[in-house]
Amino acid sequence: MAVALADYTPRAMPRAPSKVDYEQTWRRWEALKSQRSQWEFDWQDIVRYLVPGANDITEMRSPGESRTEYIFDSRVLTHPNTLAANMQGAVTNPAIQWFRLKFRLEELNGMQHVNQWLQACDETMLAVYNASNFYQASHTYYVNLGAFGTAAMFVSARQGRDGGIQLQCKTLPTGSYCIAENSDGRVDTLFRECWFSPRQAVQKFGEGCTRQCIERYSEAGTRDVPERYVHAVYPRTDRQAGKIDNRNMPWVDCYLDGQTHEVVKESGFEEFPFMVSRWETLSNAPYGFGPGHLALPDVRVLNTLTELNLEQLVLWARPPLQMLREGVIGNVSLEPYALNVVSAMDNVKPLDFTGRPDLVQIDKQDLRQSIRDIFFVDALQGLPPPDASKMTAFEVSARIEQMQRLMGPAFTRLLSELLDPLADRVFGLLLRARALPYPPQEVLLAAKQHAGQLDVDYVGPLARAQRGVDMRAIGDLVNAGLQMAQATQDMTIWDNLDLDAAFRHVSGVSGTPRGLVRDLRDVVILRQVRQQQQQQLQEAEARREDAAAIGRVAPGVAALQQAQQLPLAA
Repeated sequence: MAVALADYTPRAMPRAPSKVDYEQTWRRWEALKSQRSQWEFDWQDIVRYLVPGANDITEMRSPGESRTEYIFDSRVLTHPNTLAANMQGAVTNPAIQWFRLKFRLEELNGMQHVNQWLQACDETMLAVYNASNFYQASHTYYVNLGAFGTAAMFVSARQGRDGGIQLQCKTLPTGSYCIAENSDGRVDTLFRECWFSPRQAVQKFGEGCTRQCIERYSEAGTRDVPERYVHAVYPRTDRQAGKIDNRNMPWVDCYLDGQTHEVVKESGFEEFPFMVSRWETLSNAPYGFGPGHLALPDVRVLNTLTELNLEQLVLWARPPLQMLREGVIGNVSLEPYALNVVSAMDNVKPLDFTGRPDLVQIDKQDLRQSIRDIFFVDALQGLPPPDASKMTAFEVSARIEQMQRLMGPAFTRLLSELLDPLADRVFGLLLRARALPYPPQEVLLAAKQHAGQLDVDYVGPLARAQRGVDMRAIGDLVNAGLQMAQATQDMTIWDNLDLDAAFRHVSGVSGTPRGLVRDLRDVVILRQVRQQQQQQLQEAEARREDAAAIGRVAPGVAALQQAQQLPLAA
């Protein structure tokens, strides 16, 4: 709603009654924050030692304040970003087509024109991703997932300048939101803190703003001071049948004023707009447990050890001095070439430390390597071992694929908690905006029969590495069949293998563009035409052979006929 800033005055008309019980909603927000508090101390230590650029959790620092005062070894700071960059390149690489839509009904997937429609939908969705800030937000998402074990992204859309749909993605800072799971263990509820100045609140909420907000907006000194709001999204339980307005959508979308707790905006979502992933979940805990939690003890020890080594270096370079009382004339100077006057030569000397810190066997290199292993730094970069020069190319390739499979469990969670909900959300936004091509009649008919469910097939490097086992298994089976057929001279061995299904499976696993694979019906027609052509060639060849045979026996037949006629004539 466009609001004229100069003309906006406190409303005189009461707002429409809200269906949201703001008192119950606020109490639920407080209860969720209380549950989240047991995770906040570890999160703050992760911010302190691993991700200093992230938002503070329990201690608030000003934007310009130093955020590295606890860090004495900065080499480990790159590991969360390395993990995030490798996940971005292996899962959602912007340079390639990393997903494909497909129908759960294989009969539809076998139709070429349906595949062309799916390909057009894929291209439209990829264009929307590329034109948005998705890839910037996803990098931060992967950093949070690896460091904190939990990550959340808000996905919405608005109309662009060209009239098309523009996707908006925002990764939420850890500690700014609370989540809750449903009975299936999936996150379907999220409450988050938002900060808007009165001017921004008027622009965003319009007439929904409270009277106190309007009063602060009217004062120039408080117009741009941020204030807290709470954004709540959770499943709606009071939907009215037959109504399709935004207050009867599957998910409630409401904003509460942080001071009065009143509802300033109420709407709804067709899909859950937050993509929440956990690296690994513990029992009865909605928040995740990730590599950052595992690496935190080693990071603490590494920083403490480096700090103690620096302190020891200072003591070695400038050790404390001991001297006899009144044994020095004037003050002791530690500057180079300083002249200190003493009454005896041994009146000033360094203190003798009797400890043996060298007996404490803590290797910093071992700690650094342990942290690298926890964040899969070497594995995800596909680096072969130091003696790779002694390995064959096949062994190096197998080792790299084995390293990539280390990400298997986390990748499976990404499918179910980020990529699948993201595809559902973006596809729904584009469908309602009429930005997708019109589907074929077979698709509409399948949808009417509730058989048109769409799935997402991921074809990124990591997904292909995981499914490479199928390609190798099919290749090994084909090679075994060739050897058996050559050894026995019996080609009936191929009756055991559906080569068409194997070929199409390999094309799907390898990420081959769907436009290159013919429709099953076209393949049948092509084979029928080829069979007819071969039959016609065989019939023509048979006719030529008959003609040639007739040509060879024709003179003999003529001579025989002539011989038979001569006696009769005599």
